Amino acid sequence: MLDSVDPGPSAASRLASSCPGALRDSFWALISSRVLIWTAGTLTAVILGLHAGSATAFDPRNLASPFHSTLANVLVAPAARWDSTRYLEIAHWGYQHSAQTVFFPLYPGLVALGSAPLGNAGAVFVGILISSVCGLAALFLLHRLVELEFDAEVARNTVWIVAWLPVALFLSAVYSESVFLLLVIGSFYAGRLGRWWLAGLLGCLAAATRNSGGLLVVPLVLLYLYGPREDRKPDRPESGLRPRYVLEPDLLWIAAVPIGLLAYLVYLKLTLGHPLAPFNQQHHWHRSFFPLGGVPAGIWEGIKALIAAVPGGASLIGAHLNTDSITRRIVELSFLILGAVLLRMSWKRLPLAYTAFAGISFALAVSAPSSVEPLRSLPRFTLVLFPLWIALALWATERQLVRTVILVCGPLLVFWTYLFVSWTWAA
Repeated sequence: MLDSVDPGPSAASRLASSCPGALRDSFWALISSRVLIWTAGTLTAVILGLHAGSATAFDPRNLASPFHSTLANVLVAPAARWDSTRYLEIAHWGYQHSAQTVFFPLYPGLVALGSAPLGNAGAVFVGILISSVCGLAALFLLHRLVELEFDAEVARNTVWIVAWLPVALFLSAVYSESVFLLLVIGSFYAGRLGRWWLAGLLGCLAAATRNSGGLLVVPLVLLYLYGPREDRKPDRPESGLRPRYVLEPDLLWIAAVPIGLLAYLVYLKLTLGHPLAPFNQQHHWHRSFFPLGGVPAGIWEGIKALIAAVPGGASLIGAHLNTDSITRRIVELSFLILGAVLLRMSWKRLPLAYTAFAGISFALAVSAPSSVEPLRSLPRFTLVLFPLWIALALWATERQLVRTVILVCGPLLVFWTYLFVSWTWAA
C-alpha cells in the first residue's frame, strides 16, 4: 500500500483557497447529470405512463404519484420509485410493522420533519430536495477529501465520475444514499482533519441511516492509528502493523458511532417490541445472512445469464430466463467484478482506512444474498463506497481517460433511469 501525498502544513490554506472551485465542480457535475436523468425519466413516464411495470403492486397507495396533476407526477417520476414508497410510508405513518424496520430512520425522519407543513403530497418534493442537497454536499466534501489526499485534478475527476455513474440517479432519488454518502465522507473528512468529535457524531448519524453505518468504527480507528492525519505528526515512522500514532483520549469519540444504531434498536423495543427486527426481518425481503454467500451464487447466476443470452443457450442450462432476469444478473456480475478490481486498486493506492471501509462494506453487501437474485441491489450499494471511485478516478486521470469513462457512463445512466422510472428494475 502507498500512503497518500502529504499536503504539508499549508493544506488548510490551500483547501480554503480552492473552496469555490470545489463547489463549482460539484455543482455542475450534479446538475449536468440530473438534466440527463430528468430528461430521460420524464420521457419514460410520458411514453409508458405512470403505472407501468410493477407500479400497482409496489405502490398501491400512489405515494410515488401523489398529485392530482399528471404533470407534477411526471416531474417527480425520475426520483420516486421502488423503495421510495417504503421511505414515504415511514415518513407518513411511522413504523407500522416489523418488516419496515430494515429501512433505518434518519432519512424518513428528515422527510417527515420537512414535509410536516406541506401534507402527504409534499413529502415527495421534500425527499427529492433532501437527497439533492445532500448529494451536492457529499460531492463537495468528496472533492475536499480527495484534494487533501492527492490534488485538485483528481478531486475534480472523482466528483464528475461519481455524479455520472449509472447508479448515480440515487443521488437525487427519494432514497437514503445521498444522506448516507454525505455522513460517511463527512466522518472521514473530519477524522482526516483531526476533528474526532465531529467524526464520531457524523458516524453516529450514519449508523442511524443504514445498517452498514456502524461499520465506520473500523476505518475510523485505522485512520486514527495509521493516518494520514492533519492534526498532528506521526509519533512513529511507518513500520508494518505497528500504529504510527499513540492512543489519546480523543479516540473515545469514535465510540459514538454505534450509538446511532443502539438508539434505533431501543426505539424499536419501545414501539414495536422487537429491537432486533432490522436483522430478523431480512427474510421478509427474501434475504438471508451468509458470509460472502452472494459471490459464488452471483457468479453462477451471472454465467447462466450469459449463456442464456446466446441463441439456444437456454437449453444448455436447462432453464428459461427472460430478458429482464438476464440483464439483472449480467449487470450484477459486472459490478461484482468491477468492485473487486477497484478494491484491489484502492489497496494499492489509498490509505488503509479507505480500503478497509470499502472492503468491509462490499463484503457486507454480498453477504445477504436473495434466494432468487444473489447480488440484488449490489450496483446501488456500491454507490456509497467512495474509495472505489477515487481509485477509478486515479486510474482514469493517469491515462487521460476521464472523458471516456463519463461518455461510457452517460448512456448507461439513461438506460438505468429508464429501468427505474418504468418500474422495471430498481438496481
